[in-house]
Amino acid sequence: MIKTQDVPRELRTFNSLFNKLCYRHDVSTIFDDFLTLFICCFARGTQEPWYFETIKRYKKEEITTFAHMMGDLIIRYHNAFLANDWIDPLGEYYEILAGNYKKSRLGQFFTPKSICDVMSGLTLQGADWDNKINDCACGSGRLLLSANRTTKDMYHIGQDLDMICAKMAAINLCMHQMKGEIHCMNSITMTAPRKSFLINPKFHEHKTLLIICK
Repeated sequence: MIKTQDVPRELRTFNSLFNKLCYRHDVSTIFDDFLTLFICCFARGTQEPWYFETIKRYKKEEITTFAHMMGDLIIRYHNAFLANDWIDPLGEYYEILAGNYKKSRLGQFFTPKSICDVMSGLTLQGADWDNKINDCACGSGRLLLSANRTTKDMYHIGQDLDMICAKMAAINLCMHQMKGEIHCMNSITMTAPRKSFLINPKFHEHKTLLIICK
């Protein structure tokens, strides 16, 4: 379980809900499954086998807890969008889990938000770019999120070897109403992706948040 004092105020409701699941399940499994369920919900009925395979190890009340966790984050994403800001609540919480469970399979640390904003500002503002931005080691997608705040209406592409990172990035892009694709793959060897996520295709037409899994 994660202590309240170890979590930023804005993540404490999410943390309280997460801790309810820790009595019966491993923390890394809970977090990974939460990401899967989040993606399945925004896959609009196209990932039912993946969804039911994931929830079968949880009790009914635990599935309800997952829904409350998702609702808490969706509200935060919406508020950030209204404020013309970007957030990475998944990456923030993931780092907290990694710091508290060093023996788990968690263990990623991401570029701080302020540095992401400096990097995207220096790189993108006033530049003559085409309509695509790529991050070949995207983590939770922070540099892409920051780039979107600096230069709107771009197509964002991210790759990461870690499946948890790829899932977080896909969710982050989707919730920030960005268009693009995320691939779980090795960007050095350029082997075929283990899984790919197409984010908000044709969003400009129907304004529907969507994650298509391939």
